Amino acid sequence: MKDLRSLMIDRYKAVPPRSSRRDRQRHDGQTLVEFALVIPLFLVLLLGTIEFAFIFNATLNVNYASRNASLIAAEAGSNASADCLILRTIESDLNAPLDRSLIQSIRVFKADRAGNPVAGVENVYTRDTVGPPLVCGSISVPYAPTGTPGYTDRCDRLAGCLVAGSSPPVYTPLDSIGVEILYEYRWHTPLRNFVPLPGSGTGQLDLRWSNVMRMEPIL
Repeated sequence: MKDLRSLMIDRYKAVPPRSSRRDRQRHDGQTLVEFALVIPLFLVLLLGTIEFAFIFNATLNVNYASRNASLIAAEAGSNASADCLILRTIESDLNAPLDRSLIQSIRVFKADRAGNPVAGVENVYTRDTVGPPLVCGSISVPYAPTGTPGYTDRCDRLAGCLVAGSSPPVYTPLDSIGVEILYEYRWHTPLRNFVPLPGSGTGQLDLRWSNVMRMEPIL
């Protein structure tokens, strides 16, 4: 049988030693340092996720507006109010959180069979809420033309369109028409102060989307 002293020694060994105050302070300091190292990375990931969601939304919205506007352009054909209809459609499709004032330009152009723009055959518009609106019949939109419109003759006839002054008669095929939107995306989070975007300025990203449709033919 163990004596009293042996029992006390065994009991003392069975109890885990208490950490000293210095050990606790050292542990708290280590936790604080780890937190200080991790929190910036966490905030960058969080803000990056939020910003990516805004960019993704803007990309989808601009692409949809361009596609819908090109469909309207194909249906409007050679109508005198065609461009105003296109611009009005874009105005109604670009909704919050996008800002219509950040639309840099809208280009209505003729495209070849491969969907590539035909050089010089285009109408370019910029958004202008200060000057007089662009009026086409009963439609007015806050845009102004840039330069002289170069795409006024649009072939929307299934049999083709006669080239003026051609002898013998030459007919151009049915047009393909495209609409391009250039939108300036601006960052919504403080990341704009640290990560520059490949746009026209810090915290800006140029989103450029275009879609081409074949003219809806008139028999």
